[in-house]
Amino acid sequence: MEGAQETFGVLLRERRLAAGLTQEQLAFEASIRRNYVSMLELGQHQPTLTMLFSLAIALGCAPSELLADLEARLAKARRRKARLKRQRLTTPTATTTPKKAPRTKTR
Repeated sequence: MEGAQETFGVLLRERRLAAGLTQEQLAFEASIRRNYVSMLELGQHQPTLTMLFSLAIALGCAPSELLADLEARLAKARRRKARLKRQRLTTPTATTTPKKAPRTKTR
């Protein structure tokens, strides 16, 4: 699923900040390394199911909340992408005006 890793990363960062946690604090609570939290937030890695549960517990929410939020964000992005695609297809293309021949001097 295109963009899921990056979207999850943004979601994780927002949830972490809302919980008032640093990456180090979240990592400690979830029993993982801080650089792994960073890689998740940057969309460089995706969590396993077990890790999703650990992160949710550390953030004080249910894993289903994280997944529902992720699903909603991805659906919104797909709708936006489809709308932009429709707009491009229905927008008339710019027409080019024919170039005039250069003037020649007459005597």
